[in-house]
Amino acid sequence: MEKTEYLIYGGGTHSRVVISILEKMGIQIAGIFDTNNTLKKIKKIPFLGHYDTQIGSDCKLVIAIGDNNIREKISETIRHPIGTIIDPDTMVNKEVLIGEGSQIITSSTINVGTKIGKHCIINTNSSIDHDCKINDFVHIAPGVTICGGVSIGKSTLVGAGTTILPNVNVGENVIIGAGSLVNKDIPNNSKALGSPVKIIGNEKK
Repeated sequence: MEKTEYLIYGGGTHSRVVISILEKMGIQIAGIFDTNNTLKKIKKIPFLGHYDTQIGSDCKLVIAIGDNNIREKISETIRHPIGTIIDPDTMVNKEVLIGEGSQIITSSTINVGTKIGKHCIINTNSSIDHDCKINDFVHIAPGVTICGGVSIGKSTLVGAGTTILPNVNVGENVIIGAGSLVNKDIPNNSKALGSPVKIIGNEKK
């Protein structure tokens, strides 16, 4: 059991998931930073208002926000040590590498040789097979199946229930709609949807 207390950035619905995992890990939660003053207290955990580097400087912090771009912007402002959370009810091979700030949520499976970047969310009941590369700030939604040798670029969202076939390369800043079957490479800044998947738009920044 980790003795360091944690702070959470973000008091929305995803924070409840993060709180439940920290509780299972036996970690104490010192408070929640959020700019929304109307939020209700969660399990008597104090809301601390705007992010403050002077509060709980010895605590680790995890960003409990599902939106990839917002999570990245917030990460650039954080001066606390960053925590990584792995739900005890997951199956993560000992040779998997997981970057700081990432969150491996309940009932997920990650197989040998896979690398998870920083501040990723691998959501409930997702399966990532061997030798995949999941880059920083990716969100893998619930029930996704990613076969072996897949690469997913930075800040991409893979929608719930999607399947990505072996050795496919998905670019950066891609949005893949729920329930898709990805059987081909997807270029950067794309929107894609369907079974099999089709490119339906472009998200150039």
